[in-house]
Amino acid sequence: MIQIKKYSKYLKDKEDPINNYDILKNKASMVRIKALENAIRAGKGHLGGSFSCVELLVSLYYGGFIKINPKMPNNPNRDYFIMGKGHACLALYPILLDLKFISKELYLEYGKNGSGLGGQLDTSIPGVEYNTGSLGHALGICAGIAKAAKINNHKNRSIALIGDAECDEGSIWEAVLFAAEHKLENLICIIDRNRLSVTKELDSEVLFGDFEKKMNLFKWNCLIIDGHNYKEIFGALKKTNLSNKPTMILANTIKGKGVSFMENDVKWHHSIPTEKEITIARKELQIVSN
Repeated sequence: MIQIKKYSKYLKDKEDPINNYDILKNKASMVRIKALENAIRAGKGHLGGSFSCVELLVSLYYGGFIKINPKMPNNPNRDYFIMGKGHACLALYPILLDLKFISKELYLEYGKNGSGLGGQLDTSIPGVEYNTGSLGHALGICAGIAKAAKINNHKNRSIALIGDAECDEGSIWEAVLFAAEHKLENLICIIDRNRLSVTKELDSEVLFGDFEKKMNLFKWNCLIIDGHNYKEIFGALKKTNLSNKPTMILANTIKGKGVSFMENDVKWHHSIPTEKEITIARKELQIVSN
């Protein structure tokens, strides 16, 4: 069973996060609102892909699943989280701020010239393990970390969050084969399946048709879930604790989730809303009341 870590101040110790949907929904609303305001302030940002992975990030960071302490972010026994789709950093920055990995001063630098927070993640940011920008490497790096952990008899896990368009990269599948060969049960890969790339819809049955069957043939466990449903997310994360294989979680999501005019619209891969649209978005992203 997942245990809630004592460093999570938002949920009671050992309390099952599935019973705290309002808290998690409020956190997701907070993340989307702050991401929106950051993008507006900077005049740039990838809102669509950021919004599609919010519930996944909230589940990982506020549900006690990732073993990492903001006071000791470089503890060698920490879990490693690597976000391949680094352009979705707008969704991660509010969480790093909220959990006190980064200061408010650094957070407000987003998008400014010479800022420590840019449109991609880098290792100068506390709590970030990987320099993003070039797609296709996150799973391979996670697989290497997972292999090293096994060699050193460490119990930490490696978790990669990648985009569905990113799965066109051959290096992803090299990592899949490597992980299966080395039986890396401490490796988890989550695919943010929002079905939109920068310019088009991703409807390829060659890659995603019979996906669970394909991953089973690759000697991976595969779970297909609604990436906005906390019960399904936590159910999948719990199952990874019992696995003797690497686990692939295909999370079906909606690009631009939470803002009606952004949802499932390729325009919002990288766009800034107008004043009228900003008013609508702010209204639709109100905090859920307890």
